[in-house]
Amino acid sequence: MFKLKKGLGQRRAHNKTVRPNRRRKAAVMVLAAFLTVAMMSMLAFSIDLGYILSVQGEMDRAVDAAALAGAGSLVDGTDVANLAALDVLLRNPIGLQLMVEDEDREQKLQAWLAQHPDEFDTEAGNWDPETRTFSETDGPPSAMKVSAVYHHPNLFFARVLGFNDFTVQAEAIARYQPRDIALVLDFSGSMNDDSELKRIYEYGEGSRETIETGLATIYEELGSPTIGNMGFEPVYVESTYNPTIKTALGLDGVPYPYPSGSWDDYINYVKSSYNSPGKAGYQKKYGYLTLINYWLEKRPSASQTPDLWQVSAQPITAVKDTVSVFMDYIQEVDCDDRMGLVVYNSPSQDALIEESLTGDFDLVRNLVQHRQAGHYDSYTNIGAGIRKGWEELDANGRIGAKKMIVLMTDGIANKPYNTSYAKQYALDQAAQAAQRGYQIVTISLGNGADKELMQQIADVTHGAHFNIPGDSSVSDYEDELLAVFRKIADARPLLLVR
Repeated sequence: MFKLKKGLGQRRAHNKTVRPNRRRKAAVMVLAAFLTVAMMSMLAFSIDLGYILSVQGEMDRAVDAAALAGAGSLVDGTDVANLAALDVLLRNPIGLQLMVEDEDREQKLQAWLAQHPDEFDTEAGNWDPETRTFSETDGPPSAMKVSAVYHHPNLFFARVLGFNDFTVQAEAIARYQPRDIALVLDFSGSMNDDSELKRIYEYGEGSRETIETGLATIYEELGSPTIGNMGFEPVYVESTYNPTIKTALGLDGVPYPYPSGSWDDYINYVKSSYNSPGKAGYQKKYGYLTLINYWLEKRPSASQTPDLWQVSAQPITAVKDTVSVFMDYIQEVDCDDRMGLVVYNSPSQDALIEESLTGDFDLVRNLVQHRQAGHYDSYTNIGAGIRKGWEELDANGRIGAKKMIVLMTDGIANKPYNTSYAKQYALDQAAQAAQRGYQIVTISLGNGADKELMQQIADVTHGAHFNIPGDSSVSDYEDELLAVFRKIADARPLLLVR
């Protein structure tokens, strides 16, 4: 009995310990089921949230790319820029939706816009880097703002909670990077050559009418002056005795009008059969036609004949007109560009910086207009001009700006030392610019230009070369020049500003 009771007591004791464990296991199972549901919900939320963030990232990248594409196409007009932005947007995968068909691309883009009028918007304007604000403009724009909204129809696990779709949106602004441009110009004495009588015997009688008409125009630009009894048309004087010639021309006691030169020097110039008037058939023929030729050929500098800056001698007028077309084109779009003026014609036969980099284009334009052939000196030191150009960009160019040199010339490099050394020096300086990443666009003008050297300089720096032949006006080549300037504009980098 004792053992039986003891065994019964043990079973009772055993039962008392088993029943609580079963209740605990049941509670754990319930808790595990609840936690599993919670964990699955959090996992589902994480998956959907990660997917939403992934689509948002794709959206941000696509809109950034669209803004850059649109800004880069602004030179072709806002309509083209708008479609370029949309095209890039739809070529980027956003939530696995992508439109890449190339056939009838423009029609497809227009159709997409019609079907999604509230999901894509562009605005062309200008970006102010100081205030970091975007604004509309009445003129040509320099920046594009792109905004897009994407309504995505698919979520995964969040549907259980009643969330079936989501919306992402993004906005970006891109603009042209500003440019720092060193304008390097040739004001050597040869910049009048295509208007001088020597071109008649160099290029034949076919050029006579052009040369003589050009000299008549210069006479009018100087105010059609009359000194003594000289008119524009030359008159023949047989005598070789200077006092007799001056009497015949009514120049007795009449002062010579400019700081350098004299009536005797002019008369001796015309009497000689070796100078250009004689070779062109104007020996011993006196009048403003040969007097103007004397000034252009023998007394071209500002210190000698200061009024020559205002006349349309060639090819210097082509240089001035080309600069004007270039500046007008650059200023069409406000991109915070700056320009400096370097001339490779100086009292030291080197080059000098006439104006450091500035946003005042009118100042630079005015300086160019008031320069004349041989303004300081007659020699052509192209290498020195390039050197001064890249030195100015080194010293005053802005960090992040596109830096470039626009180089114009009519002639052949002849300084320093001699033509052979001068050409190599120009190429060496172009290599220095190339090492700095400065592109050089070269423009050669007139009949005497060294087109081969200018092409080599452009090639060294991965630039471009353009030639305006002699006896041509810039207006004849304006479309081609604008194409060159468009290359300059298209080459400038783009920048995301927001």
